[in-house]
Amino acid sequence: MATAPQNTRNKVLLLVIAALLITNIGILWYYNKPEPQEKPRSRNERSAEYIKKELGFNDEQLAQYLRLRSLRDSLLRPINLQMREARLHMISLLQQPNVPDSVANKAFEAIGKVQIPMEREYYNHFRRMQAICTPEQLPRFDSMLNKMVRRNTGDTTLGPPPSR
Repeated sequence: MATAPQNTRNKVLLLVIAALLITNIGILWYYNKPEPQEKPRSRNERSAEYIKKELGFNDEQLAQYLRLRSLRDSLLRPINLQMREARLHMISLLQQPNVPDSVANKAFEAIGKVQIPMEREYYNHFRRMQAICTPEQLPRFDSMLNKMVRRNTGDTTLGPPPSR
């Protein structure tokens, strides 16, 4: 008769140990499970979201904006290739000893010549964007451009944008 209660105690202990083991495994899994990852948004998606929020574009304006952005990117692609080549040439001068100033200046001028069509295309892109804005959106558009220029040039004192 002494073995029956011992057997029952062993079964109870095994059940308690199994329950604790399962609980520990569950807790370890819960705290070590990988976080669900959001699908990374493309640059166009982030840009469209920003434009919609900043300017209040409707769906039709947003579609027009995305077409304009695609046009701008296709027009800038060859210019960006030229810029890369010009900058790589300038950087290659660093590996040469005693480069005359005249040679370095020619490399700087080559970069400047490529910069002009790039800036012209950005200007045209913003003019096309301006054309799809409603009159109520134009002040927000001006403000957004002002912020972009100031941020991209390192100006942290975001003063008021020029008025229309």
